[in-house]
Amino acid sequence: MAHRKNKGDPVSDAFIREICSLYGDHYDDRMEDSRPPTAGSRNGQTDKRVAGADWQPGMSAGHKSLSAFQKELLDKHGIHLSTSKIRKILISGGLWTTERSREIQTLYTELTRPQSSINPEQAVSLISKNLGVSKPTVVVNLPYVNGVNRLEQKSKNARRCAKYRKKWQESSGEAANQSKKNKL
Repeated sequence: MAHRKNKGDPVSDAFIREICSLYGDHYDDRMEDSRPPTAGSRNGQTDKRVAGADWQPGMSAGHKSLSAFQKELLDKHGIHLSTSKIRKILISGGLWTTERSREIQTLYTELTRPQSSINPEQAVSLISKNLGVSKPTVVVNLPYVNGVNRLEQKSKNARRCAKYRKKWQESSGEAANQSKKNKL
């Protein structure tokens, strides 16, 4: 899992800073009683989520929605990211906080403090069970500590792992072909 603390990846850190600067906003649900409005409807159905009491239809909200930002990233910068990855990047950059993300981060910090014998994977499981949410929900609300996965410029270790994976796939493919020849 990506929760073990180690030195940050400079490429990932730069990418997080770049995405955060493009977002150029700060969303904190404590600052005002609103949630970013959704980017419209899907399949002709309006989104069931409701913006906060201070947001009126037709009035622009103080924050970009994640889906609007996702579209902006793709259209203006050619960067394709899921809204989950965008939220996690913004959380890592300190630009996105919600009641849920603060609650998960507080529990995670308490469970993984140095005096604790709980490892990060166990902490995610415990938080998931305690809050009644899925493990991916817990993970997406925690900041990146090892860097962003699947960037175009991969770290030295990521390139080494990809090389090993490719070599392993080629050798297992050759073994399967040899097995077929033996059966004939």
